[in-house]
Amino acid sequence: MTQMKTSLQTAVIRIAVMIAAVLVMTGIHPVTAKAASDGFYVNGTTIYDANGNPFVMRGINVPHAWFPEQTKTAIDAIAKTDSNTVRIVVADGETYERTTYEKLVQIIEWCKQNQMICVLDVHDATGSDSIDSLMNAVGYWIEMKNALIGNEKYVIVNIANEWHGAWDGAKWAEGYRAAIPMLRQAGIKNMLMVDCAGWGQYPDSIRDYGKSVFESDPQKNVVFSIHMYEYAGGSADTVKQNINNALGIGSPLVIGEFAHRHTDGDVDEDTIMSECRIKNIGYLGWSWYGNNDKYAYLDIATDWAGAGLTEWGNRLVNGVDGIRQTSQICTVFSDPYISLFWGEVTAQPWKQAVTIPMAKNGGSFSAAQMKPDGYFYVEYSGAEPEFILQSWSDGDKWKVVRASETGTANGHSFAKYSYQNCVQAFGTDNFEHTLDQILVGAGEHAVTIYSVCYCK
Repeated sequence: MTQMKTSLQTAVIRIAVMIAAVLVMTGIHPVTAKAASDGFYVNGTTIYDANGNPFVMRGINVPHAWFPEQTKTAIDAIAKTDSNTVRIVVADGETYERTTYEKLVQIIEWCKQNQMICVLDVHDATGSDSIDSLMNAVGYWIEMKNALIGNEKYVIVNIANEWHGAWDGAKWAEGYRAAIPMLRQAGIKNMLMVDCAGWGQYPDSIRDYGKSVFESDPQKNVVFSIHMYEYAGGSADTVKQNINNALGIGSPLVIGEFAHRHTDGDVDEDTIMSECRIKNIGYLGWSWYGNNDKYAYLDIATDWAGAGLTEWGNRLVNGVDGIRQTSQICTVFSDPYISLFWGEVTAQPWKQAVTIPMAKNGGSFSAAQMKPDGYFYVEYSGAEPEFILQSWSDGDKWKVVRASETGTANGHSFAKYSYQNCVQAFGTDNFEHTLDQILVGAGEHAVTIYSVCYCK
């Protein structure tokens, strides 16, 4: 938690939201692969990771903005608690020293090295009712977007910590309905996290207005966050009611901050943690280390390196429904395959069903990941598909790869295309620089494609 910032300005802005037309591609039209590997996404009240698997956050907050020299030490230590997520406090410069682009990139890399998902939050707007503070956070993310683009499967953007201190859901929602489309129009595709109003402790703002905030996102990829301290999490009944009301709008929920007690009273951490387990809700404890003397009881560790845990830290990490009992690593770090497409699309003879651009051309798959012991795997029905490697970077190449193995699985046919067969068809193993896209479609007869993946 940060020191209260009194709002000196109230303003209302109107942002014209551009509604993107949706092109429905069926039949013979090729579908550009925007697979689960693009990043986290929402389906109902569940968060799914980039491989299409449910993901439940279990982790800890890190106060980078105030102790930047301790961030790597903290991240490395938190990984040893079995956390699968860290929420990192960064700053846009309005209140705290601005977190640079270079440092943001470094933080993301540290999280990836420790196989933890990185939730980044701009903390400067904490408690402010000023729309300018929210727009400062939006402007920061837009300026830093190149650190986010390409990391959609590893990074979630918590737009602004506890923006809108007043318990006023209408004004809170109005601000976020303006902010979210701006981020999307700038090209930021990461899952977005939105703290509720009232310093994060007024969950009725989600119940009453959250649906309109969610619908303002053209990508429909927003998760809401409650900070459960003495007001939002002070008793079992309060915890359960707030969680149920938030989930009732049909969108995912995370407890973005919580502890065992706070300034004005006790917090029912036992119920928070048990309800999160029962309902598959993520939680992130506040905070690793560095709280000032007044809030030292919120420290989870006894030092930055995690040499020991406090009473609160031991409860969070080792207790019933704690991190060690309930945390599961995100499958983007553990799965032996990369999902390139999944769904169902049919191509008629000599038409393409799926187009997979390489990373250098805006796709999510880098040809540098192709290794001698790897292979492409396609599930389909109908005639055997054509698997085509295409290049315009090194001449006009359009090469059909022969399947190295075929069979049946999951009620469908499958075909594998080995690295060696790709090299033989393409005439070179310099895929990183010469391969521009992969096409999967029909030869003489129609084919339906269900999935395309690369197996490491």
